[in-house]
Amino acid sequence: MVAAENSGIKSQAKLREYLYKNPEKLALKLAKLLHQDDGTLLPPVRFKGNGIIFCYSVNDKIHIAVPRDKEYYLMPWADDDKERCYVYSHHTWQIGVILKVFKDQIEFMGFN
Repeated sequence: MVAAENSGIKSQAKLREYLYKNPEKLALKLAKLLHQDDGTLLPPVRFKGNGIIFCYSVNDKIHIAVPRDKEYYLMPWADDDKERCYVYSHHTWQIGVILKVFKDQIEFMGFN
């Protein structure tokens, strides 16, 4: 696993635990993972509607205001609540943020 090699952590389980406890570092790793070597991308999504929406930030552990018309990326994480999912955004100044959102609030944009 490339992420494990770059961080010096050899165990995938330990790396996963480390990244879950350090969401800022996870967000940096995800920014690099948007364009993988095999060409697979995280699906781009956006929020339905206009204006802003308040979403729970995994990084900050509070709700933050984010624009609905921005591009986000659907993460392949499962949540205990089947109505929710996680999306990733570069947010501001290339500082990534992971948001926990309701699935019915997002729409898939499709790949170009």
